[in-house]
Amino acid sequence: MRRISTFLFFVFPFLCLSGPAAAEVRMKGLNAPDSFRLYDFSKPAPTATFKNGRGKPVSLKDFKGKVLIVNVWASNCPRCVIELPMLDRLQKDMGGLKFQVVALASGGETAASVRRLWGEKGISRLEPFIDDDASFSMAAGVLGLPTTLLIDGEGNELGRIRGMAEWDGPTLKAQIRDIIRREKAKPPAAPEPSAPASAESDVPPPPDRTNDFSGWFK
Repeated sequence: MRRISTFLFFVFPFLCLSGPAAAEVRMKGLNAPDSFRLYDFSKPAPTATFKNGRGKPVSLKDFKGKVLIVNVWASNCPRCVIELPMLDRLQKDMGGLKFQVVALASGGETAASVRRLWGEKGISRLEPFIDDDASFSMAAGVLGLPTTLLIDGEGNELGRIRGMAEWDGPTLKAQIRDIIRREKAKPPAAPEPSAPASAESDVPPPPDRTNDFSGWFK
């Protein structure tokens, strides 16, 4: 697995989706989408684990009930770094009980390197998440960076964007609000059926002690 992680660390920069390689790249003129193109049918999101900033393994199941934007990025991908402040503003404006941005660092990042970048970019709202062995990225079929998944409250992928997007724009925020409303409108999940109570006929009869003389002898 370490060999795979090392391979991805060196290969990911070349997989970054087409565009200028300089960090001065800006959104203008990049034809970046302002919302997700939703699938006709959702699909289960990856269950592979990754780590939070304290090194604890987590998965998307730990965010059940929240609409998520899972942004897979790396520090050696210039467009990824440009997106981070926008994602931070999106988390500031909309994050809460029903929505969260999961900025997932992949391709050899560490919690320490992510925190340094957070400080350099003035990022204060995003929690660091680390996919250090790229297990989530591979399970999600990520082929280039940045790649961002839209996940509903039940852990289904509704759509994804490959490349940059206008993450703190009004159109995307309206789309997220609409998905949250749809989540709230869903009927509550049916409780799991409990084990049926034993029928009276299933209860064995008491033992017949009519001819039981064992208690007579000491």
